[in-house]
Amino acid sequence: MDALLLELADRIAADGGPPDNPIVRLRAYDAEHGTTLTETLAAWLDAFGDVISASAAMHVHPNTFRYRLKRLATVSGLDLSTPEARFEAMLHLRLAP
Repeated sequence: MDALLLELADRIAADGGPPDNPIVRLRAYDAEHGTTLTETLAAWLDAFGDVISASAAMHVHPNTFRYRLKRLATVSGLDLSTPEARFEAMLHLRLAP
């Protein structure tokens, strides 16, 4: 898997960097506003959508975590209800940590 990610990262770099996508928008928002929405998304994906587990990993209340999920969907345009969007998000998160 690491070799595949490195190959994809090299191709993206050769093409001039990552295109605009939800993760790029989310990281830009985090940088501008001092938020942790990208980290929230990563925790949620790593916990397979389990809000209780993901919120515990981030040391926040589950309701706070749910609010952050809604906020990151609004900011990024990411639809977490589709498997394709979740897979794309996981891939982009790992391509440019």
